[in-house]
Formats: sequence, structure tokens, C-alpha cells
Amino acid sequence: MTSFSRDPLRTNANARRPRVIAHRGGTGLGPENTLFAYERAIATGCDYVEIDVRATADGQLILMHDSTVDRTTDGHGQVGALSYEAIRRLDAGSHDAADCAALRVPSLGEALSLCRDRIGIYLDHKSGAVDDILAEIDHHQMRKHIIVYLNNLDDALEWRQRAPEIPLMISLPDAYTRLGGIADLLDRLRPAILDGGALDWSRELVEEAHAHDLAVYVDNLGVADSPNGWQHSLDIGVGGIQTDSPNQLLAWLQAQQGR
Repeated sequence: MTSFSRDPLRTNANARRPRVIAHRGGTGLGPENTLFAYERAIATGCDYVEIDVRATADGQLILMHDSTVDRTTDGHGQVGALSYEAIRRLDAGSHDAADCAALRVPSLGEALSLCRDRIGIYLDHKSGAVDDILAEIDHHQMRKHIIVYLNNLDDALEWRQRAPEIPLMISLPDAYTRLGGIADLLDRLRPAILDGGALDWSRELVEEAHAHDLAVYVDNLGVADSPNGWQHSLDIGVGGIQTDSPNQLLAWLQAQQGR
């Protein structure tokens, strides 16, 4: 078991390395958004797992990125039109590897139980009532181990009202991706962390965020999920890197520290 401590706001100025975030559990480690992948992310030494929360037709909270079950299971249909039991009968692993055929789509509660006191949760709120998600978080006593990502300001404002102590992360809207834009954003909302594609951020923009006491976590996905992309994120001073290949990123970061 890896040691765990939560400090989502640290940056390169006061950290030995950026936080490593396993995207959907680290798709290079196992089928995405499964307990199998989360367990591997913990064993690998990641700081956070990113999970995608959606509500089923009967209001249960499950983990799935897409609005349909088609891509990551052997089933078909909209998550919001299927019951929890119907989704739980689906195969969520054999498309990835034959030895993962017994994997099921996990509930939010199962993920929280697995990760509690072992790794931080980066919760991407796709659908479901805020109060229902908070009830699960509180049942597992996880408010201190979670950051919540929202992709629009209105949803972020609702979370701020319901749970002001939980750190919020938002992608910097295009209208604010300019010098001086972050200060304008703060007139509407004060998140704890700003997010976005790694290549969309510059050192100057990261420094502006830090000047406003905001952390910056970036998505090193796709072509940016490589040593060149990781180096860019290090060079601009981000506090967290989200990756599909956390084992490779961690090995690379360790090599950089040894230089």
C-alpha cells in the first residue's frame, strides 16, 4: 500500500514533483473506470485517480466516462436510460484483456471504499444530483480526500454552495485564457485548481494562476502524453499532471530527479 496524504494545492515551488493523476484510473494500467485500474494506480504510486460519475435511470451513481455504455462494455444504451442492475450485469473488462472479463462497472461507493486513505479522488461530475454524490462522499468520510472537477461555471457554483470546503477544479474557459483573464474569472468563482490541456498553458499563465493562489493541474493526454509533453508541463511549473500512462510518467519523473 502506498502512503497517502492530501495536499491538492501544492505546486512545483514547494513539491518534490507534480501530483500524478491516473486518467480514468490510468487506461494504460487496466480497463478505464474499473476497480482493477484504481488498484493498479494505487500500487503504482499515483497521487490521484480520476473517476467519472454518472447517474443511472434509477438514480444510482456509477462510474463511466461516456454517456452510453457502448464503448467500454458489451452492452448498448444511454447510462441515464438503464437501471443500475442492468449496467451491473455488463462486462466492463474483456474488451481490454481476456483476464479482465469478470470486471463490472463500479458504483461510486465501491470506488470511494477502495480508495479511502490510500489515494486521492479527482471526481469528474458528469451527471447525478450534487446532494446524492455528497451523501456518498460523507458516508465514506471522504470530503478531505476529494477534488471535484466541473466543466462549466454554473455547476461549479452549485458545488461551492453545497460543499464550500471541497476544492473545485475547472478548465480555464477560452474567454479567460489570456494574461489578466484569471483575475476576471475570479470575479465569478474562486476555484482551488485550474485545469486544461497541457499545451494550452504557458509559464506566464501558470505564474498568473499561482499569483492568485490557484494550483494548475494539466491534462497530458494524446500526443502530450510523452516525455516531450511531460517536460513542457515541468518547465511551466504545474502542480499536477493527468496521464493515461502513470507508471511511465512516474518512472520518467524519478529519472529527472536523478539527473
